[in-house]
Amino acid sequence: MSFQLLDLEKGIFLSEAGSTNTILKGKEFPPGSWILADFQSSGRGRKGKTWSILGEEPFIFSGKFSSDSNLSSPGLFSLYVGVAVAKAILSVYPSASKKDLRIKWPNDIYLNGKKVCGILIETEKEGEVWDWILGIGANLYGTEIPDYLNDAGFITSDQNEKGRRARFLETLLPLLNDAVLAISDGEKRIEFINEKLLWKGETIAWTENGEQKTATLLGVNEEGKLLARTSVGNTVEFIDSPEDFRSLG
Repeated sequence: MSFQLLDLEKGIFLSEAGSTNTILKGKEFPPGSWILADFQSSGRGRKGKTWSILGEEPFIFSGKFSSDSNLSSPGLFSLYVGVAVAKAILSVYPSASKKDLRIKWPNDIYLNGKKVCGILIETEKEGEVWDWILGIGANLYGTEIPDYLNDAGFITSDQNEKGRRARFLETLLPLLNDAVLAISDGEKRIEFINEKLLWKGETIAWTENGEQKTATLLGVNEEGKLLARTSVGNTVEFIDSPEDFRSLG
């Protein structure tokens, strides 16, 4: 398998967009293209949810990769992109290294228990070519969170780390390409994910056929699936997170 990576020279900067992912799906934007917007009016999360970017320095980004075939473990794409984002955060924002950075399977980044970044992966197929549209929304800098979004946070509220959006972009782009190359080459990066996995070792709960289920979160396997163990010792595999997936602590 081979991927066409992001081209550092194919960037588009917009002051405003509806959805950067939707824009990038247009055939006029070849693989390798990417968009960075200052504002997004119709941001989308997984499963049709909305995603609001907060603060004085929002990071609203989409990039288009392509591959000559589908992945045997497509869930790895989202996870490896999450690793790239996490590493960019730790590289650009020294204060983040002093916080508890966690990856919530399959595609959110948390700092000190607050969501600071969401990732949305969408695919389109034409002939034998797959387009992978990845959207990244991050709250880089800010100080005030609306009351109705009390689970959200900022990567930094440190005045000394304000104004680093361009540096974050320059750091992230090669890390994203490196993550996709790792998938193409079969390189394993699950160890980093399990080290940073949110709720690992905790009791998780979800609803299945109208009944609440609970299990202990074990980690992520080499295929990107989430593993949990029930109280009777059965292993549960998740390929996607249930709607009400949560931790009971």
